[in-house]
Amino acid sequence: MREKVRRVLCGMLAAAMAFCLAPGALADGAVTLMPGVTPAMSDADWWADRQAGADQVILTPEEIEAFNLDSAEQEGTMVMDLRTGSDTYDGKAYNENLERSATADAEHYFGWTYTGEGEEADWDYYQAMIDNCLDPDESEEKPVRYGIAVRRTLLRVFPSPDPIQDDPNDPDFDYQALSSIRVNEPMLIYNTSADGKYYQARISSCSGWVPAEDVALCADKDEWLSAWDLPAEKLLVVYGNKEYTDASNSNPDTAVRMLSQGTALELVTDIEPDELIGNRSPYHNYVVYLPVRRADGGYEKQMALVPETAKVSIGYLPLTMRNIAMVALESLGDAYGWGGMLDTEDCSGMIRTIYKCFGLDIGRNGNWQYNMNIEKIDMTNMPLEEKRLILDQMPLGSALCFDGHEMMYLGKVDGEYYVVSTVSSIVSPNSGEILRTRDVMINDMQVKRGSGKTWLGALNMAFMPCYATAAGKTYDFPAVEWYHEGVAWCLGEGVMRSLDIDDTFGIGQTATRADLAYGLWVLSGAAEEAAEAAAEAESEEAEATPEPAEEPAYPFTDVAEDDEARDAIAWATEQGLMSGVSDTAFAPDGAVSQNDVQTALWALAKSGELLGAEDGQVPYYWAPEAGVITQEDWANPIGEPMSREGMAMWLARYGQLCQAEQEAEEEIDADAA
Repeated sequence: MREKVRRVLCGMLAAAMAFCLAPGALADGAVTLMPGVTPAMSDADWWADRQAGADQVILTPEEIEAFNLDSAEQEGTMVMDLRTGSDTYDGKAYNENLERSATADAEHYFGWTYTGEGEEADWDYYQAMIDNCLDPDESEEKPVRYGIAVRRTLLRVFPSPDPIQDDPNDPDFDYQALSSIRVNEPMLIYNTSADGKYYQARISSCSGWVPAEDVALCADKDEWLSAWDLPAEKLLVVYGNKEYTDASNSNPDTAVRMLSQGTALELVTDIEPDELIGNRSPYHNYVVYLPVRRADGGYEKQMALVPETAKVSIGYLPLTMRNIAMVALESLGDAYGWGGMLDTEDCSGMIRTIYKCFGLDIGRNGNWQYNMNIEKIDMTNMPLEEKRLILDQMPLGSALCFDGHEMMYLGKVDGEYYVVSTVSSIVSPNSGEILRTRDVMINDMQVKRGSGKTWLGALNMAFMPCYATAAGKTYDFPAVEWYHEGVAWCLGEGVMRSLDIDDTFGIGQTATRADLAYGLWVLSGAAEEAAEAAAEAESEEAEATPEPAEEPAYPFTDVAEDDEARDAIAWATEQGLMSGVSDTAFAPDGAVSQNDVQTALWALAKSGELLGAEDGQVPYYWAPEAGVITQEDWANPIGEPMSREGMAMWLARYGQLCQAEQEAEEEIDADAA
C-alpha cells in the first residue's frame, strides 16, 4: 500500500512538473518565425558572441558629439543642429514656400488616395489642407519659437487629422505620417496653421506639422536648452521598446506616459530621502523631469517616476555591437509603423531610433543616412558574388538598403545572411503570394520582393551608421573587389548581362565570344539604334499593316534563335569586328583571349575614329597607349582566356574613355559656337 501511494505521488509530481514546463516548451513553438530563424536568434547575445570585438567601444561620447556636428554640416543628410538655428525668419516668404510645397505634395497624392471614410480624395480634400498651412499672422520678421514634445507624437505632411490612404480598407497605413517625435524631443517652431491646431516644426532630422496640443512652448531659448541639452550624467535614456512612467491619479499630467526608444529625460539626482513625488516615495524608481504643456501652451517640467526595472541607461548607452544588437531586437514583433504611426517605426525610422539610444543623430531615411561622412559601399549594379564577399566581412549593426526598404545586418549563419527590420510586405515563403507582413522580424536575405528578386539580389547600399570617418578612426569595414568598377559600369550601361534575376555575374567564369560581340554592339550604339528602329517599326505596324520584308538568312547555324546576343553577333561580323570560325559557325560559347578583346576594341575605336585608333596599328600596343588596359594588364600573356570580370574591366575603360573624349569634343564645339 505504501509503495502504491509512493507511485501515485511520484506520478502526480511528474505531471505537475510537466505542466510547469509546458508553457516554456510551447513558447518556442507558439511564436511564428521566418524559415531558417530559430528561437535562439531572438537573443542579442547570440548574435554578438559571433562578432569579433562585440564589446569594444566604437565611438566615445566626445566622438559621437563631433560626428553629430559633422553630419549636420554634410550636404544631403538633412540633419540639423537645432542649437544653431536662427532666432527669426521671414514669415511672409515662409508662407509662400509652404503653399508651394503643400501644393506639390497634394498633386503627388491626388488621384490615387482615399479619405478616412474610404472615398477617393478629391482636390477639395487637399485644398483645405493647403489653405490650413497659411499662417494668418504672417510678417517679414517673426521670432522662432522653441518647443518641447510633451508626448510621443508625429510630424505630418499637412496640418490636418485627415488621413491619406492608398487602400480604403487599410487604416494602418497613412501617408500623412512623416516621422515620430519622442517625449522631450526639442523642435524649432515656425508657422502656426490657420486653424491654430498645428505648428510647422523642425526636429533634428526633418520638418513637418505637429499637433500643437503635443508641444509645450518654452519662454526662451535658454529654458528650451535646459530641457534637453544636458551632460550625460543628467540624462536618463530609454533603450527598451516601450517604457512607461508610473500610474497616478494625483498627477495625471505625468502618469502612464509612454517613453519610446531613444527618449532622453532630465534625471533628478538631488532627491531627499523622505521626499515625495506626488503622493508617494520614489523607492526603486528613477526620478525624472517630464515636460508638461500648461493651459496657455507654455512649458513647465514636473517630476515623474520611471521604475527601476525599466530598460533605461544613465547617459546614452556605450556604443558597442553587443548593445546595438540588444537595442535592435527589443522591438521584435512590433507592428510596422509608416512614418512612426501606431507608436512604432518604419524601416529607416527603426535604424534612426536604434542609433539614437547611443546619442547619434542620423538622417530620417536611408538615402539621407548614406550621405553622412561614414564608411559606405554603393552596391548599385554589384554582382551577387561580390555582395556575398562584402557581407562576409560586414559588421553587425550595418544598414543594408534597396529601393523602398532598409534593414540592420545581424550576421551570417550556415551560409545565409540575416537581418532585422520592420517589414511592410514580402513574397510569402509559404504561398508565394504578396504578403503584407507589417512586422518587426528577423529573416534571411533569400526573402523575395514582389519583383521576384531576393533581398540579397536587390541590395544597392550598405553602410555602418556609426563608423564615422570624420573622427579620423579606422575600422575593419569591407572594401569592394578589384573588378567592382568595371563590372558595375558594364551592368549599369547594359554592356554585359547578368546570368540570372539576382545578378549573378559569373565571376571567375571565362568570357565568351557571344559576350564580346554583345559588348561591342552596345558600346558602339548599334544596340540602341536597333531598339529605336524596332520601336518605330512596331508603331508603324500598329497604324498600318505593310507587306513584311523578307529577312536575310542568319549566317550562323550554331547561334540559337532565342540567344540574346544573336543580333549582336550578326552585327559584329558584318562590321568586321569579329569573324566566324567558319562560314556557318560562330562558336558563341567559345573562349576569348586578351588578344581577341584588344583587337576587337581597336577595330571598334578605328571605325568611330576614337582613342587614336588608326589603320596599321598593332592592337597589342594601341590598347595600353590608349589607356584601355593598365600596366598590370599588360604583364599578362595576350593569348590567355579572359574572365568575364576581366573583360568587363577593359570594356568599361574603353566606354568611359570614349565618353570622356566625346564630351571634350562637344565642349570644344560649344565654346567655338
